[in-house]
Amino acid sequence: MTSWRVVILREGPALSGRTYTRAAVADVARQVDGLRCFADHPTALGDRLQPARSVRDLVGRFTDASVREVAPSAAGLPEAHGPGLVVEATLHLLPHAGWVDDLAAATAASGREVAGLSIDALARLRPGTAVVEAVPVVRSCDVVTRASAGGRFLRRLDSGGGRAPPAQLPSPASAGEG
Repeated sequence: MTSWRVVILREGPALSGRTYTRAAVADVARQVDGLRCFADHPTALGDRLQPARSVRDLVGRFTDASVREVAPSAAGLPEAHGPGLVVEATLHLLPHAGWVDDLAAATAASGREVAGLSIDALARLRPGTAVVEAVPVVRSCDVVTRASAGGRFLRRLDSGGGRAPPAQLPSPASAGEG
C-alpha cells in the first residue's frame, strides 16, 4: 500500500472565499484519523442521490493526524499572514488507486498543483461573514484538481512510515520481479 504525508487543511484564507480559524483547523484535526478519501467531491445531484458515496470512488483513508504551526510560505500564503496551523496526516492509498499516487508524485516533483486535497465538511460560519469558526462534521477529504484551503501532497512514505527516496521506489513494471 502506498502512503503519502499530506496537508489536509491550513488556517487562513481559502480560494473559496472562506477563512479557516484555529478552532476550525483543530476541529478538522480531531476528525481525520480513519477519514475516507474519494476521487473528487460529489456533485450536488450525486450528494442528494447517493450521500454515502460510491465504493468505486474510494481511493484511501487517513491516519496519524497532527497539527503543526508553519511559516506562511510553507502554507502557501504571503508572509503578511504570519505563521498558521496546518493539519497533516498520512493518506494510505488503496491498491487500485495507483493513479492517485501518479498524480501525487507529479505534484510533488513539479512543485505545482496537479492535484490536491479538499475537505467535504459541514462548517459553522461567523454570522454575516465567510469566517469558519467550527467544522462539526468532516465527511471526507477528497482528491481534487484545485484544492481551496491548502490541501496538498507533501512526500511519499516508505512502508515503515519514513521518507522514501524517489530512486528507491520500484517502477510498476519491476514491482513484482525479484
